[in-house]
Amino acid sequence: MHFKTVILTLVLTCLTGTLVFAQGTKSREDIPEQYKWKPEHIYASIEDWQKDMDFLKTTVDDLAAFKGRFAGEKAEDPAQSLIAYNDLAEEAWKKFERTWTYVMYNSDVDLANSVWTGRLQQLQMMAVDYGQKLAWVDPELLQIPQETMHQYIAQNPKLEAYRKAYDDLYARQEHVLSEPEERILALSGNVTGTSSDVYGKLTDVDMRWGYILDENGDSVEVSDASWVTWRANPNRRVREDFFKTLFTGYKNYGTTMAALMNGNVKKNVYLAQARNYENTLQAALKGQFIPEQVYTNLVETARKNTAPLHKYNEVRKRLLGVDALRHWDYYVGVMDLPEERYTWEQGVAMVTDALKPLGQQYTTDITSGLNPGSGWVDPFTSQSKRGGAYSSGSYGTHPYMLYNFDYDKGLSLDDVSTIAHEVGHAMHSYYSEKTQPFPNKDYAIFNAEVASTTNEAIMNHKILEQARQEYKKAKGEAKKLAKQKLMALLENNISGARDTFYRQTMFATWEWEVNKMAENGQPITAEALNELYLNLYKEFQGPVMEFTDLSAVEWSYIPHFYRGYYVFSYATSYAAAVALASDIIAESQGDKKKKGAADRYLAYLASGSAKHPVELLKDAGVDMTTAAPVEAFTQWFGAMVNELDKLSTEK
Repeated sequence: MHFKTVILTLVLTCLTGTLVFAQGTKSREDIPEQYKWKPEHIYASIEDWQKDMDFLKTTVDDLAAFKGRFAGEKAEDPAQSLIAYNDLAEEAWKKFERTWTYVMYNSDVDLANSVWTGRLQQLQMMAVDYGQKLAWVDPELLQIPQETMHQYIAQNPKLEAYRKAYDDLYARQEHVLSEPEERILALSGNVTGTSSDVYGKLTDVDMRWGYILDENGDSVEVSDASWVTWRANPNRRVREDFFKTLFTGYKNYGTTMAALMNGNVKKNVYLAQARNYENTLQAALKGQFIPEQVYTNLVETARKNTAPLHKYNEVRKRLLGVDALRHWDYYVGVMDLPEERYTWEQGVAMVTDALKPLGQQYTTDITSGLNPGSGWVDPFTSQSKRGGAYSSGSYGTHPYMLYNFDYDKGLSLDDVSTIAHEVGHAMHSYYSEKTQPFPNKDYAIFNAEVASTTNEAIMNHKILEQARQEYKKAKGEAKKLAKQKLMALLENNISGARDTFYRQTMFATWEWEVNKMAENGQPITAEALNELYLNLYKEFQGPVMEFTDLSAVEWSYIPHFYRGYYVFSYATSYAAAVALASDIIAESQGDKKKKGAADRYLAYLASGSAKHPVELLKDAGVDMTTAAPVEAFTQWFGAMVNELDKLSTEK
């Protein structure tokens, strides 16, 4: 069992929510009990949690004692030793997941409580301890010839569940180091994250940007976290002031930001070279069995198909009625969607109704999980609660979903879409755990966003079709309102697709180029990073968008660059999800050519890591090693832009 993998997975799950306290007006006590998740489903008490912690503290040495029993002179019965090791390691892994998630769920609804923070730090240190004390495992396993390992498996059915894990290890053999080297790399985990840690502390705690006046003349403090809200403010002067104040702050720290990014990419180069990879991209993808062509196809095909995005910017400029489309106009909506608010129960009903094409069992399962009394969900924001939304879980417990909706105002349409997104993640975990043996229960990050985004795509299709029918049937004044609603929904879908696909692909392109600069020994300076970023911005967004020098420093605002070739998976997942959703919807409407689309997709959700990530998507119906899904996505995007353009110009 690889505890460095466990800790990475759990930490990345944490980061899907922002690290900023949710600014709710209600205290936790003011939220009704049925709208709070139940960590007590994991442990009934902190004493029960401590028992598993005590087990984990001693078990690491029990596992380390297996050294020499798989291969070498002491290895009298390697197959039985492997079985015994796996049994104990599985138990430890399960308990580690449970102890971690229990603390995380209690911490995330009360970030002001330092006791839970301290317990998370305990678990992080424990993961490092496991990593360095068990660094010998992979090198020793590789002393067993693969044919011999297959004989062990054939003679001992209890090893069958580990066949893929062992074969994957042999496939990575050239990148597995000796035991002393593996131990050194495990210990280096305490320092290789320094750039990321310092960046987080600098931007979350130390940096201050100053103040602006809002549309009412009131003073407002500028922060990077609140840019997400203020960038969509209807008042253009306010957006401009906020943008300039925020990114002037980042520009003023340009030398420091460049030094942190330099340390970040040099860490990537160090780890790639240490493990004998040709470059950082290969190091990031090969270990996950993702062909490099998936990444290169995405970048190259998207760059060839930016015309629909350029046209969208032309339509936005016309609808906004501005002399020039500036960076601070990027996020503001061009059409007002009539305000509608929903209760949690109404939002859940909308989600389950939209997802009927996935079948009765799927809708039954999500209805049960989203029932507030189930203990799976924590929907509403409160003081000191982690912001954002995520889904997570641990083996042997149900999934948990955190949201941050306004209890008093109710849910917006975007909030309802977020329900669909996170429950997609939850079902992916739920079905994989129910179906796969323990070693294959977890799915790759590359596959994770497909499950959530497919749900959103199916739901958005239904909402758009309903709006199209309403517009078609409406007359007189009602037709004007129906048209406004349809245009607003179209624009919302287009802008979401733009941000998740084109913008993330632009990020992926920048990240790739910066890593290549480090590989080639080129200086990583603020000037070089800014120039590269601004040039890519202009290429992707086209001639209608006009940028200032401050736009060039936006890279320093993006924390995902410290996660190493991660952002591309948002774009590939979106393209795959649109293709899968289209087939599922077509099947539900009677298209015989798409027969079996929903069943293939549900099988994908239940596959965990039974196959490599790209192969699982192929089985579901999408081949991301080709340009076809990306090209199809840009055509789908372009069709929505053309529809919005037509609606906006017709009398």
